[in-house]
Amino acid sequence: MKLKLEYLAGCGTFSECRFRTPFYEKEVSSLAFICSSGPAVWEPQSLLLVCAGMIPGGGEQLALWLDERKGRGAAGFLADLSGEEEERIDALAKACRERELVFGTVAADRFVSLINEYSHLIASRTDGTVRAYDRVLEDLQHRFYISGTDSLLDGLSYWTGCQAALIVGQDTFVKPPVPVLNEAVFYPAYWRKEPQKSPLSHVSLYSSSYSEKMLLQAELFKNRLPFGVLCLIGEEGRFEPSDYILLNYASILCTGIDDYKRRSRRIEAAMEMICGGQMPDSSVTNLFPESGYALVLREQKTDGAADGKKEYLSYLIHHYFPQQLCYSFSAEGSLRLFVSTEDVDHFGRRLLDILDGAGKRCRAGVSRYYTISQAVTAFFEAESAAHIAGLLEYGERICYYHDLGIYRLLNYPENSWPINQMLGEMDELLNQMDEEKRDVLAMTVRVFVKCKFNYQKTADKLYTHVNTVRYRIKLIEDLWDADLSSDEGRLLFSVLAKLLPLWMKSGCYSGTLPREGE
Repeated sequence: MKLKLEYLAGCGTFSECRFRTPFYEKEVSSLAFICSSGPAVWEPQSLLLVCAGMIPGGGEQLALWLDERKGRGAAGFLADLSGEEEERIDALAKACRERELVFGTVAADRFVSLINEYSHLIASRTDGTVRAYDRVLEDLQHRFYISGTDSLLDGLSYWTGCQAALIVGQDTFVKPPVPVLNEAVFYPAYWRKEPQKSPLSHVSLYSSSYSEKMLLQAELFKNRLPFGVLCLIGEEGRFEPSDYILLNYASILCTGIDDYKRRSRRIEAAMEMICGGQMPDSSVTNLFPESGYALVLREQKTDGAADGKKEYLSYLIHHYFPQQLCYSFSAEGSLRLFVSTEDVDHFGRRLLDILDGAGKRCRAGVSRYYTISQAVTAFFEAESAAHIAGLLEYGERICYYHDLGIYRLLNYPENSWPINQMLGEMDELLNQMDEEKRDVLAMTVRVFVKCKFNYQKTADKLYTHVNTVRYRIKLIEDLWDADLSSDEGRLLFSVLAKLLPLWMKSGCYSGTLPREGE
């Protein structure tokens, strides 16, 4: 790891060094001790530690000696020049400046301390700040226990220079939040574990043909069971040995946050109870906004997506709408939300756009505004709106319960409202007839109401004789015990003409609906 000298010069023993040449924006890759015995070998951009008597006195020999160090990639050197005259030191500093070499002086008895300290230093790849490992680990610990997971991820990103992501249950936290994570991150099948051995057993490096990024991942365990992952997302070849250490330490800190998983499960269980008609106790409803709208989104076309789809959608919801909502996925794949917002139409359209981009094209049903104590009613309305919109082949992708008009009376098959009981009874009476007569009578009722109870217009529409229409309507009047001469009878026929086709389409009806004119 390269360290910036401007930060290194202020650390521990390095602060005792007297630098005599500019070092701003200079980087050092390592320290190398140079002595009279043995060959001198060092990495490029090393800062050399030179003992007294090894630097030529001046002239051509000094120039050759400095040029050799410069040519072999040294960043500069720290020398023990105790007892040397200032004039000679100044001349050496001038020669180093001409070659853009870093030059400083320090006592030889500090060399061991310098090497030892350097081996325990780490630099932030965000701004180059240098700290000892123990100080960095202490910083991560302080962030986690004082400020929480967001601050921990901020710190991890600051020291590694990568995006840090924590995925637990339906909660995904990413710092920095942009750029938006590639969808491939959430699909385990897309990733291949790199063969190089990790220095830490629970930290592994992954690559994917679906992403230009690499993934350094640590699994999170509680009671020996995995419950989430903590990962760094960076460019190929970017990860340093220090990244493995920091990620591993952060993952150990995160073993105490499986409450996120419990929270997700509690919300999912609460949603199931609410949609089943029961309210959970207040300890669970406290996880929800105090009031808002219920939304139910049903996918219009299922693509049989691989494992990871829900996790990716959860991440997008958390990324774009981090507050004031709770959500879960039903066993059938519907997305259920309870959201507090001033503009539910804007929220719904933005959410649909985001899901479209993720390859999930949905239709949304939206309730009226309710407090969380009325969540059963709210989700009943949202489920009804989504269901009926699908039956009606609704033109808009967002269907509001308050816009359904008379169709609000229909909610097949979950409830026992009188209108549904009546529809069931009417359908049962029709089913007593043969299939052909049943379908003809059902179509006649629809067209008769559409033609405003005009027998002749109905006959023209159905391409049949007017007396045939009269005969069919009389059959239905007798069958349903309705009198079309009364206002109540006509209202009944109007309602049934609207709702009965949907009732039949819902799946209860066993016949086929002929098109008008057939």
